[in-house]
Amino acid sequence: MDKFDDLVYSLRYEAESILENLKEMDDLDGDEAKVSVLLKWIHNSANTIENKIEDWRSDQC
Repeated sequence: MDKFDDLVYSLRYEAESILENLKEMDDLDGDEAKVSVLLKWIHNSANTIENKIEDWRSDQC
């Protein structure tokens, strides 16, 4: 698997993780602690996506 394929696979995994966490939020009854944790996981996934894209770009130079 080349680096681009690895990037796409990683991005797909993180995007699926974000979607699953968003679905979990639909079932919450306003429990602020659980919402906070889910938002933190979503934020971490978004940061991971950004970092993987930046790493891939730096490898291309």
